[in-house]
Amino acid sequence: MLTLFSYQNSYSMTPQVLLEELGLEYQLRWTKIHIPNAEKSEDLMAANPNGRVPTLITPEGAIYETAAILLYMAERHPECGFIPAIDAPERRLFWQWHFYLVSTFMPEELIQDGPAVFLPENEQAQRELMLESMNRLRGIWSVLDEGIIGPYFLGEQYSTCDISFAMQALWPSAQPPEGLASYPNAHACLKRILERPAVKEVLRQHDREYLAERSSA
Repeated sequence: MLTLFSYQNSYSMTPQVLLEELGLEYQLRWTKIHIPNAEKSEDLMAANPNGRVPTLITPEGAIYETAAILLYMAERHPECGFIPAIDAPERRLFWQWHFYLVSTFMPEELIQDGPAVFLPENEQAQRELMLESMNRLRGIWSVLDEGIIGPYFLGEQYSTCDISFAMQALWPSAQPPEGLASYPNAHACLKRILERPAVKEVLRQHDREYLAERSSA
């Protein structure tokens, strides 16, 4: 049995979507990591010294970091097609988009979500940082919009790139305040992913269906 340490309303939803897509049996272990003064689970700390989620316990041992969990599980189940074959031409784009989403897209979203983490006690600097970050975020959406080559990031193949993208892009902090109409390819891809039963089920369990409704408008 797989065990996923999770926290409601967090990026823990991302690997959970893949577990649902793969049709695997798993147990959710809800944590209290974002609750002030809450004691962290000893089991979680033993599995992940950072005490963060998501952390997945597998028969081979624990693994943490969202992208790492996605890639590990996709490679463990190649028959399901969530990762291209080693000799497939899409493999190049697969790795490119995975790293782009984690190293370029996500940092700007984190700034938008909580600038005080980066510049505590300086509200003016926080506002300036958010403005600069939003300009970069608009540029990122443009790159994504131009780069999506079909219904999904890899054309017809639905992959973990799409899961990673959708579970970041649906948050209001990841979207330009004027909406996504200027990025029709990326927006259409996002809406398509949010219609998948596995995604809907995870959002239901986390009580975040409204995020999909907002992002699909």
